[in-house]
Amino acid sequence: MSKLKNKPETKQKKKTKNKSKWKRKIGIILIIVILMFAIKTAMSIHTWQQLALSMIANQPSQILDLEGNVIAEIGNEKNRKNVSLEKDMPQNLKNAYVAIEDERFYKHFGVDIKRTTAAIGSYVIHFGNASFGASTITQQLVKNLTGDDANSITRKVKEWTKAVELEWCMDKDEILESYLNVIYVGPNLYGVECGANYYFDKTVSDLDLAECAFLAGINHAPNAYNPFNKEKDNTEKIKKRTKIVLNKMLELENITKEEYDGALAKVEKGINFQKGEINPEGNGLYSYHTDALLLEVISDLSSQKNISKNFATNYLSMANAKIYSTQNTEIQEKMEDEFSKKKYQLQSSNGEMTSQAAMVIIDHKTGKVLACVRWFRREKGSQRI
Repeated sequence: MSKLKNKPETKQKKKTKNKSKWKRKIGIILIIVILMFAIKTAMSIHTWQQLALSMIANQPSQILDLEGNVIAEIGNEKNRKNVSLEKDMPQNLKNAYVAIEDERFYKHFGVDIKRTTAAIGSYVIHFGNASFGASTITQQLVKNLTGDDANSITRKVKEWTKAVELEWCMDKDEILESYLNVIYVGPNLYGVECGANYYFDKTVSDLDLAECAFLAGINHAPNAYNPFNKEKDNTEKIKKRTKIVLNKMLELENITKEEYDGALAKVEKGINFQKGEINPEGNGLYSYHTDALLLEVISDLSSQKNISKNFATNYLSMANAKIYSTQNTEIQEKMEDEFSKKKYQLQSSNGEMTSQAAMVIIDHKTGKVLACVRWFRREKGSQRI
């Protein structure tokens, strides 16, 4: 009788043990999955931070030929010049940008919860037809680095995340300095130093309060406030926008009432704009070999770092990287000279698109592409592909 009573208890114990084993197995699997996700997330954060920190250099990347000579600088067609936040930028300039763009910049962690909540509410109320806006200076820096400005919830969430991650590895002044050195300020102009030179023919350190307020005020649409626009007089528009910045600076107690009144009088009278001469160092034209190389490098970067091609292109134009190519410049130049000769221009019967030609020279011992050209001719001239 005692043996019969013990049998049900034994089965129950076995069931309990089996359940415990399965729970442990499931628990281990969940821990592994969580760890894998955490590792992947950490690697993604690290990759973004390393890319961003490299791009803060805001200097063109160089392409070197087979002999180690610099044959191209990627991004040198932009007008830009880095300046120091502490040494070169007036306090009024810093205060003006923070006041009008992100008044809680020094208090938030990359995302302004108050403004973001309001922006999300507006987006929902308008069924996705409203712009998010409310971007902090850190978020704007993220957008300038990645080149992603799509108005979508997915993009915005990524931007919020990247902004927070950026603040983990950079302090506020580093972020502000980088931001003020990379922002678009006018026709092919990037950074406040170029803005000061273009609009006032002076360095940024010499800007007065009214001029600082103007420069910060045009940040959301620089070309719309261009004082040198011959087709449209933007005087009143400039006055109105600059006053908004000055009023905000006064409200936040960045300036005294006396300073405000002096700057306001200058704005009413008309800011003295004087166009400075700024020319880029390059024109963005490279050899055929370099063009082909860039396409491959951008594609590889995009794939390996899991970033968009726009982001990869921005990286090359800002990260001061060195790219080692297989180009033999002497051979490349001879090929391009040869292909530019008129004897290769064969007219078609209709006089439109005509001859096409291509040539590639490869070192048969190493497989390295030493030079390449692809060319086609139209009735009105020559172009390359």
